[in-house]
Amino acid sequence: MNWEQEVLKRRNEIVEDIQGFLKINSVLDEETAGPGRPFGKGIQECLTALLNKGEESGFTVKNLDGYAGHIEWGKGEEIIGVLCHIDVVPPGDGWTSDPFAAEIRDGRIYARGALDDKGPTMAAFHALKIVKDSGLPLSKRIRMIIGTDEESDWRCVEHYFKHEEMPSAGFAPDADFPIIYAEKGLIDAALKIETDQAETGADLVLEIFRSGRRLNMVPDDAEAVLAGAAPSGFEESFARFVKEKRAEGRILQEGGRLTLTVYGKSAHAMEPNNGVNAGLILAEFLHTQSLDRA
Repeated sequence: MNWEQEVLKRRNEIVEDIQGFLKINSVLDEETAGPGRPFGKGIQECLTALLNKGEESGFTVKNLDGYAGHIEWGKGEEIIGVLCHIDVVPPGDGWTSDPFAAEIRDGRIYARGALDDKGPTMAAFHALKIVKDSGLPLSKRIRMIIGTDEESDWRCVEHYFKHEEMPSAGFAPDADFPIIYAEKGLIDAALKIETDQAETGADLVLEIFRSGRRLNMVPDDAEAVLAGAAPSGFEESFARFVKEKRAEGRILQEGGRLTLTVYGKSAHAMEPNNGVNAGLILAEFLHTQSLDRA
């Protein structure tokens, strides 16, 4: 079989399916969570759409309480797992088009999830459909396992494998083509600092520091709220520091509070060099100032 030729025959259908899939906002939204949608309405809509497409195409499908699902074809005792996920990180700022419009420009689809992992997920679906339509004999079951919480806490696969068997072998068509064969380690850490603000005697006291939307994203904005008034030269020093770091900043003095905001550039944590970490920039600037004892 000429696989490339088979894909080109279906080119328009594949592109349309990928665009439609990407237009569903599947960012974790626990405010709309409920029975059958543990991670919010958008993710539930996305999972349902994919499983319905699988059922319409004649595959065996299963929904595991909205936590995950699978689409399967073939016969045999063993399973080859194709591990995908349909949740995406928040789009962040700086887009030149709507991150859920899935516009095509210069032969590329631009959308959140185009590479990680909704585009590859739909590509895997059509690859399995080509196998099915060709009548290719299979000695194993090929099962697309569809996660819904990969970008956060992996609660999807924890739930899934409480109820389903583990594949004999598998791979994850996640991100770059043709293959990623290794990945760096990951540490999630929480830092807590306690201060005694009443005895600091400092002109400015740090009250709030906020940055980041997900643990696996380079934060594209950060905010610090300080009690007190900006000393002489403070604003000029802040503007100069932020500019040197290839970021942008803003200062707002209001009601005895000074709010500093830094705008950087978002990137996936696996490629932090492609981003500008607003949180680190703001923390570094604050470290140069005479604040409370922290």
